[in-house]
Amino acid sequence: MLYEKKVNILLVDDNSKNLLALEAVLESLEQNLVKANSGEEALKCLLAQDFAAILLDVQMPGMDGFETAELIRMRENSRQTPIIFITGIGKTTEFIFKGYGVGAVDYLVKPIVPEILLSKVKVFVELKQQAEQLAAANKQLQQQLEEISRLNQQCQIANKELEAFNAAVCHDLRNPLTTIKGFSDLLLMYRTERLEKTDKQYIEEINLASKRMGQLIDDLLNLSLGKSRQIWYETVDLSLMGQNIVAKLHQSEPQRQVELAIASGMTVQGDPRLLQIVLENLLGNAWKYTGKQPHACIEFGVLEQESTAARNKSSRVDKGDSLEKQLRTYYVRDNGVGFDMTAADKLFTAFHRLHDRGEFEGTGIGLVTVQRIIQRHGGKIWAQAAPQRGATFFFQLPERANLLAWDRGNRDGGVSHQTQMGGCTNKTLLRMA
Repeated sequence: MLYEKKVNILLVDDNSKNLLALEAVLESLEQNLVKANSGEEALKCLLAQDFAAILLDVQMPGMDGFETAELIRMRENSRQTPIIFITGIGKTTEFIFKGYGVGAVDYLVKPIVPEILLSKVKVFVELKQQAEQLAAANKQLQQQLEEISRLNQQCQIANKELEAFNAAVCHDLRNPLTTIKGFSDLLLMYRTERLEKTDKQYIEEINLASKRMGQLIDDLLNLSLGKSRQIWYETVDLSLMGQNIVAKLHQSEPQRQVELAIASGMTVQGDPRLLQIVLENLLGNAWKYTGKQPHACIEFGVLEQESTAARNKSSRVDKGDSLEKQLRTYYVRDNGVGFDMTAADKLFTAFHRLHDRGEFEGTGIGLVTVQRIIQRHGGKIWAQAAPQRGATFFFQLPERANLLAWDRGNRDGGVSHQTQMGGCTNKTLLRMA
């Protein structure tokens, strides 16, 4: 047998000799053989126990086998229990059809071949054992799922507490750090002539370390924000947001010569604070890693072929499939130092950097935050790059109905003309010089 646990087999016959004969045939199965001398007694047994099969005599005084079978089938717990009729009298086709009509799975006429009866009952025993084993496994799985759910709730509570602790610590660290940086700025600004060369270098190191620590605190807060902040959807103009971000970057390095191309009319439905973090990181990285290029070029746009494909797809999908389920692909491209694609799987790993800290500043947290935010919006992000040939970061966001206005504006000439310069191709060209 497949499993050691025994199951019950009900033998019903008003003749005790027939019951002994059935018991002798089935004893090799080593299961629990329960005997009943009448239909009424069989029904009482069914109230107390569950059975793998019922071997039922047709001709019995009082309640015959057919009536007993009908009552067995009326009970929910025994409705699917296999019934095998065994008779030496009801051999006609009419009796056989009646037996199957009341729900029997088989109808055997005496004399019974023991091997045939044994093989038939054995099948039902194994099926019952498998069903019980499966039920036990399902129960165990349900218990495990309940335990996982409980642990998950505990983890969520712990994560929220950790995030709150992280925010509190970052806030407490920021205050003294701001003071340190503020006083070091004042010393460098107003007391330079009184400082020895070595002292000035020490203060500059303090200032630089404070700046790095401040950036790390900001990135940690953004990482926590990208994971825990509730998303509030509203219309976000990515084009305007990108232009504002780049304008601030240029203010920090006004001497740089940069050509920037940003597509017009890129609007989405999303959380403006979180999407601001996304673009600050992606455009900030593009700005940083093109810092050594004599002719820096940065593009921020949307794949127009994706728009066409989405429109074509929307005409074929079911009516229940909304535009909100479709994705539009945006990209940020630069002609900076790039990276080796063999290391691309480490891009979105916290605190992992593809470039030496002495060459480019950074905390190694920004892209992890970006990935979390994009995923929480229902999209994904990936990259393509080559060493010294620049990098392109693609990210997808769900397409919303309001983006159709951008599509119409693009088709109607509402977007400015195509411009090419220095390898940059996009809708709107901005010179940062």
